[in-house]
Amino acid sequence: MTAHDPAFLLVDDNEDNRYTLMRRLGREGYNNLAVAATGRDALAKMRQQRFDIVLLDIMMPDMNGYEVLEQVKSDPALRDIPIIMISALDEVDSVIRCIELGAEDYLGKPFNPTLLRARVGASLEKKRLRDEVRRNLERLEEELDSARALQAAMLPREFPVCSPSQPVAVHALMQPAREVGGDLYDCFYAGERTFCFLVGDVSGKGAAAAMFMARARSLVRITVNLWREWRPDDIDAGALMEAVNRELCQNNDDRMFVTVFLGLIDTRTGLVSFVNAGHPPPYLLAATGDTRQLEAQPAMPLGVRRRARYQTRTLAIRPGDALFVCSDGVFEALNDEGDLFSIERLSRLLREVKAAEPPEMVRVIKESVDAFTGSAPRADDVTALALRWRPAEAAAERSIAWACA
Repeated sequence: MTAHDPAFLLVDDNEDNRYTLMRRLGREGYNNLAVAATGRDALAKMRQQRFDIVLLDIMMPDMNGYEVLEQVKSDPALRDIPIIMISALDEVDSVIRCIELGAEDYLGKPFNPTLLRARVGASLEKKRLRDEVRRNLERLEEELDSARALQAAMLPREFPVCSPSQPVAVHALMQPAREVGGDLYDCFYAGERTFCFLVGDVSGKGAAAAMFMARARSLVRITVNLWREWRPDDIDAGALMEAVNRELCQNNDDRMFVTVFLGLIDTRTGLVSFVNAGHPPPYLLAATGDTRQLEAQPAMPLGVRRRARYQTRTLAIRPGDALFVCSDGVFEALNDEGDLFSIERLSRLLREVKAAEPPEMVRVIKESVDAFTGSAPRADDVTALALRWRPAEAAAERSIAWACA
């Protein structure tokens, strides 16, 4: 379609009516005209060729205009074509039925040239606007697909393999509620014996939250790397968070913030230094069988107050112990009835999978949330990270390696 050459389909079983319509439309400058004498012929032509507008007679043998209109509007490939119904009937019930079935407008016979010009022009303009909106939405969808891929590439998809030198098994995922999300996670070795992990949740959703998420994650990585150059394997979690917070407060005109749980594991001793900046506390899944949520009173989220202070706290874990950290999108997930997934349900599931490896643990929680929410729209991103410290197994592997040597 061009602005000056829209494609018309004129459907009428009466040849004189078709000829009259073609003459009147030709005088208005419309020359791309096709005709159909029956409803079935009209449907076949609409499926073979793109039309910008259809003028459809109601009273036709075999298949009347109502039936054609119903089939067009039930077909996803055709339903956006504007259809103007034409008929000698001048009954209000007929007009109402046509509009209810999805007709764009209605014209009575004999054709009034002024009404024909106005209604055809208005229908074509509405279609032009709809097409423009659709093209913009398609372009936006392409951009969001690119943003989604870029965001996914920023978060680790391959995780460190548990080994004698790196005795932490870890796995994580982030499932955005929209095209792009505001949750984040990261995990990496910040030194020979320091494993860093974090889970965060940015205020808001969508592109703005995703950009703030990227900024927060990058700042943590940069700050850790700078600290390593200064004092390797001796990173102060509280001071690190204070540095990241100061940067996030800079030029934060939209007053966005991010909750973060950051942990640093000494892989030789099992001492976990952590800071909880407004995030849900993690779970400790002890090798002895005990499962509990840590009593880690959250501090202020990052990005709220430039001079905020963050206290480093410690937790001693034992060989085989696991930690599970998630965003509130897990236990605040809603089903169709408006019920929460709940902390209680999450705690019960974690007790059931406490002996599982991190990938299995994360998979079970994610699939349980999906099954619970069903077809209900997602209100929040879902992010989960699980890790297990395995120094005993690493030591055993070292002993075997030395024996083989």
